[in-house]
Amino acid sequence: MQLSEIKNFGPYMVSILNRIGIFTKQDLLESDYPDIRSKLVEKGIKPHLNIFYSIEMGLQDRVWSSITPEEKRDVRKCLGLEP
Repeated sequence: MQLSEIKNFGPYMVSILNRIGIFTKQDLLESDYPDIRSKLVEKGIKPHLNIFYSIEMGLQDRVWSSITPEEKRDVRKCLGLEP
């Protein structure tokens, strides 16, 4: 599946993920949040939490705004931003 077919993934999201070598849903599934974050920083892209919330919800085929506070916490935990 191409990234543009994933819910929440517009041209900007596809563009930044392509810049770090992620071109398909499979590529995305084989990556982890800390690695994605690190690669975004290397490319000079500020890794906003909304990027990761969109990824999380897109992989669940849900709109990004449906993320719960608990899911946000889990994403932040995966990124090492919360104990």
